[in-house]
Amino acid sequence: MLLSYRERSALESDIRRATSKAEAADVLHRHDVSEGDFVKEFPDLAKVVHLLPD
Repeated sequence: MLLSYRERSALESDIRRATSKAEAADVLHRHDVSEGDFVKEFPDLAKVVHLLPD
């Protein structure tokens, strides 16, 4: 997964604003990032998403 600093920042910001797992999944889709890549590249954010309501 190759994202520029700007793309990584935008993805992180959008994920932090998500209020549900469905919304977080939509963010990943919009940024064209697979769940596997997300977990590997952003393990701390993946934990935050895991705690979101369905």
